[in-house]
Amino acid sequence: MRVGLLDLDQHDPDGVREIVEHLGLDLPILHGRGTPRTAERWLQQLPATIIETFIDCDLLLVQLGADPHVEDELGAGWLDDEQLRRRDRAVFKTCRAIGLPVCWNLAGGYQHDADGTIRPVLNVHDASLQECSEVWL
Repeated sequence: MRVGLLDLDQHDPDGVREIVEHLGLDLPILHGRGTPRTAERWLQQLPATIIETFIDCDLLLVQLGADPHVEDELGAGWLDDEQLRRRDRAVFKTCRAIGLPVCWNLAGGYQHDADGTIRPVLNVHDASLQECSEVWL
């Protein structure tokens, strides 16, 4: 079984890379990061990039970070709410179209609202679940 990793958290997956190298695994890893200026082009290219990188995989592990959000306090984000939804939709639709099973998790996110809660992060995560549901169900 060949597994791929699509890391869409804002921070580099250096720990994962170290583990993969240490174990000598053949695991394609793609980390998605950009700037507000490059966001639209990156989103347009994402489906083709997924296909090109993971077409020979049997399973894709996806990390859907909330810290790429433009208002994230720590992530130095670059995607707004709608762009994050489009990111997630593109991942799920592309994987479904090519028959690639996805195991995804929620990650990152350091925003707080005026009351100090992490509701803004949860809103991003809720949107990821909604996009997954709309594509797969």
